[in-house]
Amino acid sequence: MKNAFSNGTKMNLTTNLVARKFMFTLLAILMTTLSWAQQLSGEGTEDNPYLINNADDWKTFTNNVNKSVNNTAYYLLKADLYLGTEVEPITTVVGHQRNRQFKGTFDGGFHTIHLIMNRTNDFAGLFGTTDNATIKNITVDGTITTDHKFAGGIVGYSNNTSNNTTRLINCISRVHIICDSIREYIDYNGNVQPTGTKPYDCTHGGLVGQNESGIISFENCIFEGSITDSKEEKTANKCTGFIGWVNNTVYYTNCTMAGTIDVKANDNSLKDSMANFHRKAASAKVYFNGPSYYISDYTYPGLATQGTQAPTTEPDNAISKKYIVGKTTYYVPSAEIYGDEVSYYGRDLVESKDFRLTKQHTEDQYIITFQGLDRYAGTYQEVYNKIDVNITPWDAEKQTGWYALSSPNQDIAFSEVENLTSATHNIYRYDEKNRIWQEYRNTANIYSAFENGRGYIYRTLDNGGTITFNGTPNRGDVSYTLSSTYKTDNCTGFNLIGNPYTHSIYKGVAIPDDYLSDGYCLLNTDGTWLYKSDADAIPATTAILVQAQNIRSAQTITMKDTKAAPTAKRANNDNIWFTVKNGQYNDVACIEFKEGDGFNKMAHYNEDAPMLYVSYNGQEYAAANVSDDTKVIDLCFKTKETSRYTLSFKANGMFDYLHLIDRITGEDVDMLIDDEYSFIGTSTDNADRFILKFSYNTGHDDVDEVFAYQNGSDLIVNGEGELQVFDVTGRMMMNASVNGDQRINLKQGVYILRLLGNDVKTQKIVVR
Repeated sequence: MKNAFSNGTKMNLTTNLVARKFMFTLLAILMTTLSWAQQLSGEGTEDNPYLINNADDWKTFTNNVNKSVNNTAYYLLKADLYLGTEVEPITTVVGHQRNRQFKGTFDGGFHTIHLIMNRTNDFAGLFGTTDNATIKNITVDGTITTDHKFAGGIVGYSNNTSNNTTRLINCISRVHIICDSIREYIDYNGNVQPTGTKPYDCTHGGLVGQNESGIISFENCIFEGSITDSKEEKTANKCTGFIGWVNNTVYYTNCTMAGTIDVKANDNSLKDSMANFHRKAASAKVYFNGPSYYISDYTYPGLATQGTQAPTTEPDNAISKKYIVGKTTYYVPSAEIYGDEVSYYGRDLVESKDFRLTKQHTEDQYIITFQGLDRYAGTYQEVYNKIDVNITPWDAEKQTGWYALSSPNQDIAFSEVENLTSATHNIYRYDEKNRIWQEYRNTANIYSAFENGRGYIYRTLDNGGTITFNGTPNRGDVSYTLSSTYKTDNCTGFNLIGNPYTHSIYKGVAIPDDYLSDGYCLLNTDGTWLYKSDADAIPATTAILVQAQNIRSAQTITMKDTKAAPTAKRANNDNIWFTVKNGQYNDVACIEFKEGDGFNKMAHYNEDAPMLYVSYNGQEYAAANVSDDTKVIDLCFKTKETSRYTLSFKANGMFDYLHLIDRITGEDVDMLIDDEYSFIGTSTDNADRFILKFSYNTGHDDVDEVFAYQNGSDLIVNGEGELQVFDVTGRMMMNASVNGDQRINLKQGVYILRLLGNDVKTQKIVVR
C-alpha cells in the first residue's frame, strides 16, 4: 500500500507540472500576442495613429499585420528608415499572405524608406498584400530581388474584397526590381509548373504587382526606378511601369511613369507583355482623370503605351519637373502653386533650391513670378490688381467715418497695407467672449496683422484718401473659428468675420450657414449696424457681423472661394420689414414667420443713432423668427435725439389684418393701406413704443398666380369663371361671371379675390 500510495502521488505531481508548464506556455503566447499590439505608441486612430519611429517599430508593425493584429488601424511614419542591407537584406513584407492583408492607412509623412529586399516568395514589396488600404506620402528606393511573381515598389498584390479600393496617394517608387532569377512558373501553392504554361511570368510593376479584384487608385504617384533582367538572353517578361496586371478597375490621377522596363522584348507570343502603365484583362476598366505622363526611354519594340507623352518643350506659365534622356529633355508640368508655396506631387518644394520667387509692385498691380531651378524648369507668373478702399476721414461732430474691413490677402500685416496705420488711425476687433472691442496700438500690440476671415473696424483722423491692399490673394478654402459664449444678454455668439477674397461673396454659399443665424449686419459709415438678408452680396474688403447659434464651444467654419449667389426660391417664410429714418440715420428690423433662432440686435457703434428692434420671448432682435399663430408683436424704438422720424413697412405674405399702434399717441395705422407712419421721438420715450397686431393667413401656399391687377382707378381681372370678392372681415362684396379681361370697380381697401373655374385661384389685392 505504501508503494502504491507513493507511486500515485508521484503521478499526480507529474501531471500538475505538465499542466502548469502548458498554462505558462499559453500565457507566454498570449502576452506575446498582446505585446505586438501595444509596442507602438499611439492609439491607431486617424487623430492619434500608431507611430513608427525606427526599424524596430517597422518590424513590430510587420509582425502585427501578419498576425492580423491592428491591420485596419492608422499608422504614421516619423522618420526615414533603412530596411535591410546588402549583406543582410530583409525577406518579410507587411501582409505576407492572401489572408494576412494590410487593410488600414499608412501615412509616410513624406519620408523615404530605403529598402533592400531579397524574397523567395510571392508578393515582394514594401507591402505584400492589401485590401481596402490607403498608402500615402511615401518615397521608396533601393532594390527588390525576387524569383517569384507579383513584385511592386509599394505593393506586391492588391486583392480588394467587396469592390473595395486600395489607394496610393503621393507615392514615389525609385525601387530597382531585379528579376534575373525569375523561375519558369510558380503557381499559387508555390509549385513549379511545366515549361510552356506561363514561362518566366513576373507580373511586376513599378508600384504594384497585381490588382486581383476591386479597385486600385493612383493619385500623384511617380515611378522613377527600373525593372530589369540583366542576363544576356533575357527571360523575364510581363512587367510594367505602374501595375503588372489589372483584373478589374484602375484609376490614374496626375501620375508620371519615368522609369525603365528592361526585360524580354515583346514578340508575337508576348504581345503587350511590357507596358508603360499597366497590363489588363480584356474586361478591366481604366480611367485617366486628366493627363498622366510617360517618358520614352525604351529600346525594345512593341511597348504598349498608355497615358500622355511628356512634352519636350517647356509648357507656358507652368513649373515642370525635368527628365533628361540622352539628348532629350522632357517636362512634366504638374506643380501646384498656392500663394508663395509650390508643391509637386504633394511635396513642398524649397525656395532658392527648387524655385526662385520674385515680387514686383507697379502702380496698379502686384506681380509674383516663380522660376524653376535645378530639377525644375519653367516660369509661372500671377498678376494681381491692387484693391483700393476709399476712406472718408472721421467727422467727430457727425460721428461718421467708420469702416468694417477685412483683408483679401494672405497673412498681411497692418503695416503692409498702404496708408492704413499711423498714430491717428484706430483699428478694433471684437472679443465675443468678453463682449469688448480690442484696439490695436503700435506701442502695445495685441495683434498686428489681418487674420484670415476675421473682420476689423477702422477709422482715421487723417485726411482720408485711399488704403490699398496688395499681396498674394487668398485662394481656395479659408477656415475661421466662431465663438459663442453664453451670458444673460443679447450679444451671445456675435462674431465680426470678413470676406477673405478679392470678389464679392454670399453668406449661405461662400460662408456656410450651418452654425449661423440667417442674415447679417453691415456697418454703415455712421456706425449703425444695418441688418441684411443672405441674398445681399458682401463686397471684397468688407466685414460683416454674424451670430453663431447652437454651438457650445468654438466651431470652425470653412469659407469657399466662390462668387455663386444663393439659389432663388419661393419663400415659404413670409415677413414684415420695418425701416425708421430721419435726416441723418436709418435703421431696420424685421419679422419672419419661420422656425429657428432669430438675429439679435447689436448696439450701434454710434450710440447717438436710433435703434429699431423687435422684442420677442424676452429677447431683442434685429430679425425675429415668429410662429404662424403669433398675433401681437412689440416693436421697440430708442433714440437720443429728439427728431421727426418716418417708420415705413413692407409686408410680404397673406395678411387679413395688419395694424401698427403707437402707444404714445394712440395712433392706429392700417399697414395694408398705408406704408409709412411719421412720429416725433425723444430720448425720454418708452422703448416699447409700438404694438403690431395682425391676422396671418397660413394657407398662402394655395395662392395661385396673379390674375388681377390695378390699372389706374380700375381693377383688371383676367380669367374665366365665377369671381367672388371678399373684404378683410370675410364679407362677400361681389359675385360675378368673368370671361377674359374684365374691369371691376372697388373702393380703396384690402380684398381677397377668388376665381372659380376649372380650378380655384385665390389672390389678395390692395386697392389704393
